[in-house]
Amino acid sequence: MTAKAIEDKSSEADYDLESEIDDHLRRLFYIKPKGESPKCKPYIVEFFGVLSLTDLRAPERKLWVIYHCKQPELDKTVDEIHQKYGKKNMFDLYRKPVFSGAALRASVKKHFAELKWFTTGNLLEAPPKSHFNDERVVKTISDLHHLEQQRLYNYVMVKNMWFKRYHT
Repeated sequence: MTAKAIEDKSSEADYDLESEIDDHLRRLFYIKPKGESPKCKPYIVEFFGVLSLTDLRAPERKLWVIYHCKQPELDKTVDEIHQKYGKKNMFDLYRKPVFSGAALRASVKKHFAELKWFTTGNLLEAPPKSHFNDERVVKTISDLHHLEQQRLYNYVMVKNMWFKRYHT
């Protein structure tokens, strides 16, 4: 019982000298205070993928399922899609690590909606007598992914140039 009381007493009296000095130096030299540590884990990768789906009742329909999730949830997400649509009539067409799966999903849905495709939820359906096949869909999605990467690269480079110009 006394050992626990001593531990509790020492934890109350613990004084972090380093953080105290850091706070004072930041105030003294007008440096921004340390921000909170990021809530997301940067080493967990987010994936975006497309599954090709063939409807057994209507084989002339061209369907694709898009998804995005973090790496630990990848198998669970794909298994849920397989259970929903059936594992036999579906295969993995495209899977890439991305910066933001939700942003890429939105741009893919917007692009195909502008082509007058049926886009409901995670399902993309080509209109009847469309010239799109799996290869064209993969090429289009990879082009959209490349545009997304280019936008991110341009943003980082503009911020870097701005920082160099005004802070040196």
